[in-house]
Amino acid sequence: MQKIKNRFVILFLALLGASCSSPPAGREEAAPDSVYSPANIQRLGATDYDSAIQLTDEGMQKGLLSAFTAYQLKSSLTYQYTEDNATAAQWLRKALEQEEAQEAETRTSLLYHLATILDAEKDYTACLATCTEGKELAHSLGHTYQQHSFNFIAGNCLFDMGEDETGLKMMRDAIKGASTVAKSEEEYGHLVFFASSLIYNYLSVKDYSAAIEECAVYEHLLSVMATAYPETPESYLDRSRFYLDIDRAICYAGTGNKAMATQAFQDAQTRAYVNTESGKISQVDYFAVAGDPESILRIYEDVSFTDADTVSRAYRKRLARLSEAYHNAGLHREAAAYDARYNALSEQIKAKEQIEGTFTKAAEYDSQNFRLALSDTTSILRRYHRHFIVAIILLAIAFVAFFILNHLFSKRKEAKFNKQAEALKKSVKFLQKQVSLITERELYNGEIPKEKPTLGQLIEGKKLYLNKDLNRDSATILLGISHADITRMLNDIEPGLSFPDYIKGLRIRHALQLLAANPDIPIAELADRSGFYTARTLQRSFLSITGKTPSEYAKDLKR
Repeated sequence: MQKIKNRFVILFLALLGASCSSPPAGREEAAPDSVYSPANIQRLGATDYDSAIQLTDEGMQKGLLSAFTAYQLKSSLTYQYTEDNATAAQWLRKALEQEEAQEAETRTSLLYHLATILDAEKDYTACLATCTEGKELAHSLGHTYQQHSFNFIAGNCLFDMGEDETGLKMMRDAIKGASTVAKSEEEYGHLVFFASSLIYNYLSVKDYSAAIEECAVYEHLLSVMATAYPETPESYLDRSRFYLDIDRAICYAGTGNKAMATQAFQDAQTRAYVNTESGKISQVDYFAVAGDPESILRIYEDVSFTDADTVSRAYRKRLARLSEAYHNAGLHREAAAYDARYNALSEQIKAKEQIEGTFTKAAEYDSQNFRLALSDTTSILRRYHRHFIVAIILLAIAFVAFFILNHLFSKRKEAKFNKQAEALKKSVKFLQKQVSLITERELYNGEIPKEKPTLGQLIEGKKLYLNKDLNRDSATILLGISHADITRMLNDIEPGLSFPDYIKGLRIRHALQLLAANPDIPIAELADRSGFYTARTLQRSFLSITGKTPSEYAKDLKR
């Protein structure tokens, strides 16, 4: 994401300027107006990266730039003006090896920037390890805000690794925690960046409702920043508001609210940032959801890719957005062509990338969180042990009182339990009825007893219910039948049965089969293989039909 990279560069340059202002004893840094000054080298890097790197090396050799400053400069230039994130991380690691980087405050900031680069590089193992080290250091300094910052990057890293629920929760909690302790313009700038990244992740999994909620958080943070810090550059506020407008337009388009989507998109067109190259490219996501491939192609005419660049996630994203736009426009033949190119490119990228499993890494990071919390708790217990003894006695009394009340109202609880059990029986009976109806149609073994095929034979025979984007409109196109035909076939199965409930029942049946074959299957994988966009949707649907969550059902199977 370009806006993430821009944010990193601004923060990195601020740190670089601070680190260069006080050179170590015995060294003489280049004067601010010198050709070897960091500011001059940064300006040169915008037009001639190779010359800027060469000038940095010369400055270090002549003693006009410390190794610490030079390595930070090379890292910043490489990250800002190339796609070689691995080399940018390598230079920053060299800066961390210098004597100046041993000061705790400086080291913590450098580790934060390194984690950002490693996340962009998708070096997840190193990113989580860097977040662990950085958060421990921030904890020792008592910097709560920085701890939340490292938690956010770790959550984003886990999300990219496929741990959607864990990653998104960590990111939400980090924003909430950091909001309570933010005290400066820079920290609020971080929060705006965090909120924007979280919205982007929700949009990538098409959870538009959650994204809309986070848009409100993003807008509030911008409002606080603009009010509390009136010197905030208007260009920054304009760019941030532009991204907010685009994100809202995507959310409303995704939920089918075309009027609100159009209004949000028109608001974005009033921002000055819309005329920049990044501003134009940012509109692609909206055009994809709105089903406007022609607008996307016009934007891509201004974006060039070399042969090497085409085997990249950036180029694959272009194909994905065009495929999505053609699908949403109902042009499925054109979409299929882009799908084929996307799949072929994915195989090429897969050969280049080796991504580790996520559950172990998530557990490692959680255990580190627990260890820090435990050390704080131990310190508090030592200081207030008498208060805790009194509290324990009061808790014991409360427990006894609760036990007595619980015993007195046991009959009432039993009646409530029976009512819930009856509701569960009804849900199970409904599921059994659907499964039995589906099983009856399978007994024909391909022989159709009627002139026209049933909906079950059309949907289940091809397992179309595993298509996450399947709805009544797409079903009529794929099957070549009308809405009236679908309604008639649904009534033949069960009067009043809606198409979403029918598809949900098929997906839950498929999930039950997968659980029966492998009770230990991860929830995220179970959702994906059963046709659900998110694990949250699977759990909600599974509970409404079976009366249990997938985890509870899996435990019952193991018993």
